[in-house]
Amino acid sequence: MADIRTIAAPELHAWSVAVRRGFLNPSEVDDSEQRRALTPLERTWGAFEGNRIVATLRSFPVQITLPGARAIPAAAVTQVTTTATHRRQGLAGRLIAADLAACRERAEPLSVLIAAEWPIYGRWGYGPATESQCFTVDTRRTRMAERSQASVELVDVSDFRRAAAQLYDRVQRRQVGEISRPDWFWDVDLGILALPARPEVPPAFHLLARNCAGTVIGAARYRVETTWDAMLPAATVTVDMLVSQDLDTDRALWGYLLSLDLVTEVVARDRPVDEVLPWLLTDPRRARASKRHDFLWCRVVDVPAALSARRYRVDGRVVLDITDSQGLAAGRYELTGGPQGSECAPTTRSADLSLPVTTLGAIVLGGFSLQHLARVGWAEEHRTGSLQAADLMFSTSAAPWSSTWF
Repeated sequence: MADIRTIAAPELHAWSVAVRRGFLNPSEVDDSEQRRALTPLERTWGAFEGNRIVATLRSFPVQITLPGARAIPAAAVTQVTTTATHRRQGLAGRLIAADLAACRERAEPLSVLIAAEWPIYGRWGYGPATESQCFTVDTRRTRMAERSQASVELVDVSDFRRAAAQLYDRVQRRQVGEISRPDWFWDVDLGILALPARPEVPPAFHLLARNCAGTVIGAARYRVETTWDAMLPAATVTVDMLVSQDLDTDRALWGYLLSLDLVTEVVARDRPVDEVLPWLLTDPRRARASKRHDFLWCRVVDVPAALSARRYRVDGRVVLDITDSQGLAAGRYELTGGPQGSECAPTTRSADLSLPVTTLGAIVLGGFSLQHLARVGWAEEHRTGSLQAADLMFSTSAAPWSSTWF
């Protein structure tokens, strides 16, 4: 049986090769020196068969924003792979179980990830918690309905990295579902730190928006693919990142992007499901939404810590009976909460609702309706009216959103 453990420094290259192999990338280039600063070895796991690594998992610490603008620690899980010759042997499950146990020891109430495939992670207690979608705007048929008072300027990547990181930190602290971004994230994502085994970051333009006081309130990174059709311009702008502090900033950034010369189409991926863009246009139909999909998945590790940390839309009390095949979150808990605060603790009182920890992960950020999930068997009501009451408690006025790939 394979040995599950964290790796040592000399094993980082072999571990990285195993990760690539799991993602069907045959590269064996050694980028361990570049990766060393962004890979906490005590959170980097391998399944060892002798000296060979045949499955991998890594996590790193983040803060995630809960409803009520409350941030708590979480483990961001990534690079979960199994070598093709060792599939169906339970290695991924053993790695996840080891990291979840370590997560509990580190007092991280949540574990989060981006699921490569839907069927995989529910069995270990993760539930889909946020969604994203794509917008495509025909710039020939619409424009912004109102002008912004903010100014915009193009800057070099180093100035953008500094300003955008500071702006994101401010925005993240109030956007439910967003996670904090480590310094290395910005360096890798913008191509400042090149990893030989990763595709080269394509060249892009970097835009900042400022208010009348000169404070940075918005940032966007975009690429342009220029084409011509019978001597007519038909360029497409692809927005890789857009961070906005408020509605006027949205008008400034989108107004700039939609007014670029030679451009006929603007494409923005990974946008929230309640994106304001269409409502800012003279013709909202020209902003076409598509490719809506789940994004961030949450796994509650410590129920009292997670549910006590967030705030609730209305005051209420509910007793939840949580099932968890891993045993970490299993139990009966009484939750009393509202907009001003909340408490959650184990109880022996009769349960109002029963639900698996997967369902709890899906509702902890307010992204999915508990009543809707109960209709498909993801929760069961024991006291009449408790399902509707709990659904209203866990709901949020705005959809949670996470824009950070990891």
